[in-house]
Amino acid sequence: MKLVKDVKTDYSDYIYIRNLLKKGYTRDSIIIPLCRGSAIKMKDARQKLENLVEWGQVEKIEVNNNVGVTNNVVKSYRYVLKENPVSLNASLGIDQFGGWQSENSMKGRIKFDKLLSLLSKFYAQPKKEILSTCRRRELVVPRQMFCYITKFNMPNVTLKEIGKYLGNRDHSTVIHGIRTAGDLIETDKQFRKEYEKLEEFIISNL
Repeated sequence: MKLVKDVKTDYSDYIYIRNLLKKGYTRDSIIIPLCRGSAIKMKDARQKLENLVEWGQVEKIEVNNNVGVTNNVVKSYRYVLKENPVSLNASLGIDQFGGWQSENSMKGRIKFDKLLSLLSKFYAQPKKEILSTCRRRELVVPRQMFCYITKFNMPNVTLKEIGKYLGNRDHSTVIHGIRTAGDLIETDKQFRKEYEKLEEFIISNL
């Protein structure tokens, strides 16, 4: 007997898109190709992404990029998963039977102290050094990962709280860390692979 979550429906596509957003993929230029890839072969991926926006599950944020000497503005968008759970409209009740929540995830399960300890182990850097003011790259990257992971996986955490724990840094530093990590995950394949390994490491040790 198949569980509801194992039944293949169009709604499992929405769950797949949500999981990509949970992992930090925010640009449609990354999300759509992953959805259309050989493993998934999702049909109407862009429309389904827009459906999630219409249903209030995903926030669509306009990003203006200045291009060329004429300074023409080209509109592009980021897609950010909202904190609310999967709606019945989108999941057809799958979430009640352990659908997307059954996926391995650190969302809502990770705490400051645990995350710092795992980052320390993964990057082989002492916790006190990660919290220090030293600007060596091998310490900057774990700090950026700390900001990025806490922002998207700790419900209700504030930028001020993140900065205070991370060596009393201000919110602008935290924002910079989140943006830098997010951009690298989307544009740098090697960095993305490292993030995925880190994510697996954290989840396996929760």
